[in-house]
Amino acid sequence: MRQNRLFTGIYVLGTGLSIAFTMILFIILYIKFAPIYPEYNRNRMLVVGPVTVLGKHDATNSTNIGVSPKCADLFRNLPHLDKLSLCCPLHNGFNNKVLIPELDREEPASINFVDADYWKVFTFDFISGKPFTEAAVKSALPEAVITEDMAMRIFARTDVSGKNIILDGGEVKIMGVVKRVSAATPNTAADIFLPYSYYGINQVDDRQEGLKGNFICFLLAKSEGDKDELRNEVIEAVKKYNDADKDYTSDLMGQPDEYWKSSLRGVAEGESELISIIRNILYVLFALLVIPAMNLCGLNSSRMEERMAEFGVRKAFGASNRSIMMQILTENFMLTLMGGVIGLVFAYAVAFSSGNLIVHLFDNFVMPNSVSADITTEMLLNPALFISVLLICLVLNVLSAFLPAMAALRHSIINAIQTKR
Repeated sequence: MRQNRLFTGIYVLGTGLSIAFTMILFIILYIKFAPIYPEYNRNRMLVVGPVTVLGKHDATNSTNIGVSPKCADLFRNLPHLDKLSLCCPLHNGFNNKVLIPELDREEPASINFVDADYWKVFTFDFISGKPFTEAAVKSALPEAVITEDMAMRIFARTDVSGKNIILDGGEVKIMGVVKRVSAATPNTAADIFLPYSYYGINQVDDRQEGLKGNFICFLLAKSEGDKDELRNEVIEAVKKYNDADKDYTSDLMGQPDEYWKSSLRGVAEGESELISIIRNILYVLFALLVIPAMNLCGLNSSRMEERMAEFGVRKAFGASNRSIMMQILTENFMLTLMGGVIGLVFAYAVAFSSGNLIVHLFDNFVMPNSVSADITTEMLLNPALFISVLLICLVLNVLSAFLPAMAALRHSIINAIQTKR
């Protein structure tokens, strides 16, 4: 390292940047796919969102952001279903502002309309009070759960269960306060959670087309191994519904999705669009790993040429190709490890400072949300990401050093020594 400072600097910097951008990609995918607060049940969750409705008697074709509450009746008694929840995180026409008369101002808020089982499907931590009940949902009671951030913005404290807020011109009672959430988990990101019956959006018009509606349906399997059976049961239930519907055919477009796939699905995206997104992610991963490895391989090849005489002398004194190879790989791994540490620090700095920029990098559709996309330490400081960094270092080490070393060690002792004549 001291003898070849330029080579060392270029190698460490190149490795660091490659690992940094790869780590940022891994952080994005981890946030989208892995069980994190308040979505620890992602590993046994299926999601039904956008639905396309086709007319059986004409050429009508319409797509909606979500499904109808009819889905709850279709899926609730499926054998492999544990819990089911409906929520509506986007509803136009509702005044998403909380009136604070004491301060004579309105505070913007993101509203999520949910059912009573929402608190069983997702794992919120209540720091005050409790969630509203099924009776409150059925009776359309003006009750709400708010986040600790919203409580601090309105009351400057979090123990506010039982207090009232003025929302959309009416008083709403606060039943509970939950730990803060991040827009990095869009299905659970909101400032205020209301019963979906509060605004009447759960009403089903008999003339409504098929299963088209405003809701996202979350299905929790009894175990992770039951997801395939549950998916087949949902598909069969929709097929029976379509057979009984005389006017429309509801197409779930390949759903229900596993959670990781639903996080990549936008409005009206079929399987082909999802495959395209996955392919783009793989292309990015290829560019971040293989292309830098090829450049580092070129650097190592030139370095091996300079060290041919050294290898020839060592082999003349009895060193085996294996021992020399281990020396090369060890040296290279030390440089890669240095670059990995630098890249890891840089990746974490970008993740903490960028917020929405990286969280929604692969999203074709992002719901409007006033909740900030904070990257929490739980999303970053976990064994899976550290193991990923180590594996990246090993892959770069092998790809960039093994082939040049093999080519260099094929030379005979005489030819290797004569390279410096």
